Amino acid sequence: MNQIRLLVCLSTSLCCLVSQASDDVPLLPASASDPVSVTALPSRLLSPFSLELKGQGMANWQRYDSATSSGRLSARLFGQGDIGGPFGLELNTRLRTQGNSREEYRAEKNIRLDIQSLAFNYSPTSEWRWVAGRTNIRNGVASGFNPTDWFKDNSQVVFDSLDTADRREDRLGVVALMGIWLNEESVLSFGYRPDLHVRPETVAGHSDVVGLGLDRTNNKDAVFIKYTPSPAAWNNMALTVNSLYQKDQPGVGAELSFTVRDNLVLYSEWFSQRRQSLIDETIESAGDRMRYYHQLASGFSWSLPESLVAREDISFSVEYHINQAGINQSQLGLWRQAIADGDRPAAKVGLLAGEKQEPLAKQQYFGRLAWNDFWQDNDLSLITTVTPMDGSGFSQLTLSAPVMPALRVDLQGYHYFGNANTIYGSSGREKGFMISLVYTI
Repeated sequence: MNQIRLLVCLSTSLCCLVSQASDDVPLLPASASDPVSVTALPSRLLSPFSLELKGQGMANWQRYDSATSSGRLSARLFGQGDIGGPFGLELNTRLRTQGNSREEYRAEKNIRLDIQSLAFNYSPTSEWRWVAGRTNIRNGVASGFNPTDWFKDNSQVVFDSLDTADRREDRLGVVALMGIWLNEESVLSFGYRPDLHVRPETVAGHSDVVGLGLDRTNNKDAVFIKYTPSPAAWNNMALTVNSLYQKDQPGVGAELSFTVRDNLVLYSEWFSQRRQSLIDETIESAGDRMRYYHQLASGFSWSLPESLVAREDISFSVEYHINQAGINQSQLGLWRQAIADGDRPAAKVGLLAGEKQEPLAKQQYFGRLAWNDFWQDNDLSLITTVTPMDGSGFSQLTLSAPVMPALRVDLQGYHYFGNANTIYGSSGREKGFMISLVYTI
């Protein structure tokens, strides 16, 4: 009963915050995955916030197992708004309930309130902005893997997509204090993420219904800085250098993109950090084996010209990923044999890579094909990841179809390929299908 009262109080507080928002403040620029252009009502009732109502039905097949069907209902309130003068509010919260065919439904287990972002910002001048609270700090220019995206570890809320571009836009933020300074030729951002020493069983951790998950996002002190110079001479190039410091785990990275012509962009991002490999981190006895490991994601994005596709909006991206902390070719044979023998620590290596949202293999390729308005206003996208080490990988196909200005239907299917003891075949997943009905106010 106390949990239900707390849920009601939090929901009421969020409604009060929305009622104070000013209609004069525009939304943040929408990402490629945001459905603003086809689903938003001409007159936003909650402007500058949006309310997304979603119903989903899913079927997932595990390898050597029958299908598990599940359903989910959710209401997500998100956006950024002015709350008076130089002060603003960033909000992304979701109330959801879900169940599946293999578990008994229990409200305290199957109802969740996810406060993914709740941060206040203060802009005393046009050059300075300060942010305090829970915020989604995103980095990276690549599409399939982002080495410089420091705070992606253990941030996934629900399994909605295998697409990194989707996951980074809608995840648990970190509690941090951040400053941003900008002028015509550069942007500097810096901040501090504290270790909140949260116990998992508390409301700040993973208690029923309203657990905030701060034990996942704020379990280490971290100081970070990022600098983006943009002199007038760099018309076709963008460069960002960044650094993250955690105790005994310092890291430094860079992002670079270059526009070759209007429809072709080359990009790369790199990060080097003192850490353990995935295998060593899984084995407790290897706690002192720390060294610098490099991660890299390089590729290009090409929008096909009219000379090839007329007026069709078609683009594709190809990337090459390196994760030195992943399984290398010399380790692959022993790891595959351990998986075949049912070795639990070997299986945990894959789970750790999924938690960190980084490649399990040292090398992999990624591809994306996007065809917008391929039939009327329907959008189609296909992503594929494959590792050359054993040929395993996965693909995901997504169709987004608007039904009316505020309503759309998303159809999505994925498939893992490779034997049970391969890099991606060992994940346990084989295939799945999901249908989503999304209404946005």
